[in-house]
Amino acid sequence: MKRKFTRILGISLIILTWIIWGVIFILPFFKLTLTQYAIAYPVLLAATNLFWVGAALVGKELIQKYNIMPGIKKLFQKLKKKKEV
Repeated sequence: MKRKFTRILGISLIILTWIIWGVIFILPFFKLTLTQYAIAYPVLLAATNLFWVGAALVGKELIQKYNIMPGIKKLFQKLKKKKEV
């Protein structure tokens, strides 16, 4: 029961992260003051931590099963090879 709850919570946090990142892209279309923008962007960017908390709760197996983080390792390997050349 506890394991099922943590998986549901983890998946919910990952989905919430994607919703928050969607807000970042539509935020410039709102008429906000500079102070409101200065508060909103760091709060939204800090929500990235929700993804990592969700990923930790979900577990390695489920992340690999649904391929939530495709190619991150390959991307860093390509960048490293380019840097060496």
